Amino acid sequence: MTTDNHDKKLLRYLIAFMAVWLILLTVIPSVFYTVLPLDTIETIMWSHPFSMGNAKHPPLAAWLAGAFTVVFAHRDFAMYLLSQTMLVVGFVYMYRLGKEFFSTEKAVFSVILLSTVVYYTFDSAKFNVNLPHMALWPMMTFYCCRGVKNDRMSDWILFGVASALAVLSKFFAFALLLALFLFILTGRDTRRYFRRPGPYIAFAAFLLVLAPYIVWVVRNDFLPLKYITDRVSEEKLNPVVNLLTILGGSLYPFAMPLLLLWLTMDHPLRSLRNFRMGSLRPSDPVAARLAVCVQFTPIALLTLMAGTGMMIDSMWTYPVYFITGFLLMAFWKDTVSFREFKKLFFVLMTLFILVQASDVFYWFTKTRSRGHFPAREFAASAQEFYRGRTGRDIPLVFGDMWYSGCVMQYLPSHPYAGTFEDPHDEFRFRSILDKEGALGVFINEEDASELADALGIDADEVRRNAEELVFSYSAPYGKEKTRSIFLVVIPPRKPSPDAAMPQAQN
Repeated sequence: MTTDNHDKKLLRYLIAFMAVWLILLTVIPSVFYTVLPLDTIETIMWSHPFSMGNAKHPPLAAWLAGAFTVVFAHRDFAMYLLSQTMLVVGFVYMYRLGKEFFSTEKAVFSVILLSTVVYYTFDSAKFNVNLPHMALWPMMTFYCCRGVKNDRMSDWILFGVASALAVLSKFFAFALLLALFLFILTGRDTRRYFRRPGPYIAFAAFLLVLAPYIVWVVRNDFLPLKYITDRVSEEKLNPVVNLLTILGGSLYPFAMPLLLLWLTMDHPLRSLRNFRMGSLRPSDPVAARLAVCVQFTPIALLTLMAGTGMMIDSMWTYPVYFITGFLLMAFWKDTVSFREFKKLFFVLMTLFILVQASDVFYWFTKTRSRGHFPAREFAASAQEFYRGRTGRDIPLVFGDMWYSGCVMQYLPSHPYAGTFEDPHDEFRFRSILDKEGALGVFINEEDASELADALGIDADEVRRNAEELVFSYSAPYGKEKTRSIFLVVIPPRKPSPDAAMPQAQN
């Protein structure tokens, strides 16, 4: 078999892997879950209506979610498809990055080994601000490497654009920019590019793409930065426990792929007997340096933050592990036989399918409020409640993020939705609140006070006029759960003189 035909055959394996991935991880949640995840609901809320930003994060994830909800008419499968599209785009760029350094076998390995990382399998259906990074971090790394390898202006410009888009999804992208800066700086052959125009052209493209958002941030009193500083200062955990948690979570993704790589070798026991620590040298030193910088710089930053007691959500580490398979290949043996390739491929595909089967089994047996809640029934009840007291459709639902978002997503009219958890929402929907009012949604006494404070109304009056709705739900073979939700009509804040808050019906 010629080299070209061999490479094409390997590429077909990769395409099959990505196709199975895309189909299974889109179809399974679309079929088995009755309601979108919380983070996905929140991201759609930010996009409805279109906005340049919000109090938490930059707007790219919301723009993507908004585009997919419009194109696919608010169908849930669109969000699952969007999530997996981000991953598959990332796989394509990881393969292209691998081909810059490795054989086709090792380039494909660097992609399919990611199926052992739990963030790519169990949680990837939950579209949120981290998911665009699954595509953009590999893209950034690829164009940076192409820039220092070929010094083409098109690659430097694309590096700058991809970096700006990553920042527009989440500020944590600056961690990867630092890692790539260190990669260029620490190489004798790469640091010379700081004396050439390429990196500065990339920086100019970066600023050009970011400029509209920078203007928005300044005009809105640096609202997202305030959210970050408030969270950092208010949420503190035990530094030792937090540090160990982050370190443990950072190291686990290497264990499973290493074990599988060893077990699928042609002679695993012989290789173990012949192993010497002195023989552990990178098969490609430049690839190894790139992978170490990219893998461990963000982890070092998170570890430093965790060591000070700051709360680090494991979700923040999602994009960090895109380089894990590439890192292993940089230290793996130079040649991989086709027999070894096929064994590892079929083992990983089998494990991947078993993981998805276990998720389906979990859905059948474990009741989850954000997997089995009757969201459409609740949205219809909320509309009936509001119409019965005002004679109109809901213009805006405001309150608890989860339930407000459910009304927005599952009511055919798709009203706007805001939450007291986002201080920008009161400003964003001020005209609607002043002229039309809203449907208030809360689930406990504390939330009633939060709702009243956010809208500048009396909390006792909110509680007196609220009506309780009770919903029961369960997995097909799981325990039944019950949830009480309180609804209240919020009248216009600039009403006619004789207007009053509608009274609850007994």
